[in-house]
Amino acid sequence: MNEKIKKLLIIFIVIIFIIIFFRIIRKIIITTGKSKEIFFEVGIEKLVLKEITEIIKFEGVVEGDPQIKVYSQVPGKFEKNNVIEGNYVRKDNIISYINRDVIGFEYNLAPVKSPIDGIVVKLYFFDKGDTVFPQMPVAEIAKVDNLKVVINTGEKDLIKLKKDQAAKITLIYDENVYLKGKVFSVTPFINKDTLSGTVVIKAKNPEQKIKPGQSVKIEIETEKKIAFLIPDKAILTDENGTYVFINDNNTAKKVYVKIGYIENDLTEIIGDLKEGIEVITEGSFKLYENAKIKILN
Repeated sequence: MNEKIKKLLIIFIVIIFIIIFFRIIRKIIITTGKSKEIFFEVGIEKLVLKEITEIIKFEGVVEGDPQIKVYSQVPGKFEKNNVIEGNYVRKDNIISYINRDVIGFEYNLAPVKSPIDGIVVKLYFFDKGDTVFPQMPVAEIAKVDNLKVVINTGEKDLIKLKKDQAAKITLIYDENVYLKGKVFSVTPFINKDTLSGTVVIKAKNPEQKIKPGQSVKIEIETEKKIAFLIPDKAILTDENGTYVFINDNNTAKKVYVKIGYIENDLTEIIGDLKEGIEVITEGSFKLYENAKIKILN
């Protein structure tokens, strides 16, 4: 009986010792964990209000101003062209001849005349005997010392565009070649099927730097405003929306914002913000709310 009591006592002591040992180890782990806080290295940028000119960008194809399709007044067979593409013609100069080709009748060749002074930018017929109808264009004549670009755009841009706004027309393949122009007209209505409307931009082209048919970029200055611009990489999204992290006493704080104007790699942010706030622009992707941060020089 005494032997059993001794064994039970030893087992009890061992259990107590194990419990105390594990409590000590747990306390050491917790204490160690608390003493080693994790800090994330980040880069910051202070918010500064800047005046920006909002620019809307498009791409399009240049036309002469005016640029007119020319039609035959009679049906028949194409006989010949009196000009080649690139020729300058005056109003009423003959562009092409049409053979009316009616069996049993003899007609003089019917001339197709230019309705304006300009350059022949396109001929539609070259092979003698091709059938020509009055509904089919024979040629296209353009005045090249004035140019226009006709574009279609959506409602979001249309409400910002107005007549006489400054525009820059630049060749897509050569940014050194450009013209300064203006918005000539903006449709007052939006097409209900396409939810878009037409905008016409015009520019003078006395040196003929840009020719009809060339592809161009158009930049239109719409409005000036004061705004906060930050690098795109600082902006993050989650299921609740778009946000940035700011430095709140060396702690990351999430602030939800709205996106505004975008210019190259900079984006306007709108929200509960003021000048001097430090927005985290480097390393924000690895942060979470209340994460400890260390600011890099």
